[in-house]
Amino acid sequence: MKMMKGPAWMVGAAYAPTGPPPVLVVDDDPAGAATTLGWLAGAGYPTAAEGDGDAVLRLVRAELMRLVVSELYIPCAEGACLVTALKRERARLPRLRVLVHSRHTAAADDVWALAAGGDAVLHKPASTDALVREVRRLEGNHALEPPDGEGTR
Repeated sequence: MKMMKGPAWMVGAAYAPTGPPPVLVVDDDPAGAATTLGWLAGAGYPTAAEGDGDAVLRLVRAELMRLVVSELYIPCAEGACLVTALKRERARLPRLRVLVHSRHTAAADDVWALAAGGDAVLHKPASTDALVREVRRLEGNHALEPPDGEGTR
């Protein structure tokens, strides 16, 4: 797991989280993951990145993550798609939220992403403001949302 700005988050028996859970960015494109991480860290979110679907499931099951920003088609051992596997975790972790941040823009992909377990879909390329606004909405924190009409980046 690659850590970015924020509290010290390490995975393993010898480590414990020391702050709010980071937003976990899951992407099979390192450049796309780095951009998303940078935008969220710049908005003050602790962030972490993981490209392996099975590792993401371990982190979520350990209750180390409450918000996952994921590309749509990330494989994992429990099925064809990580988003579907995360949906199955909702019975045990009802506060878990999944934002599908995807380069797949067909309407059928959006429908599938929501049916598979995504709480929202945001297409790439999205602006920094759109990404941060959606993360805040999914967290239930609208207080820091920029007023309507302010520019996007």
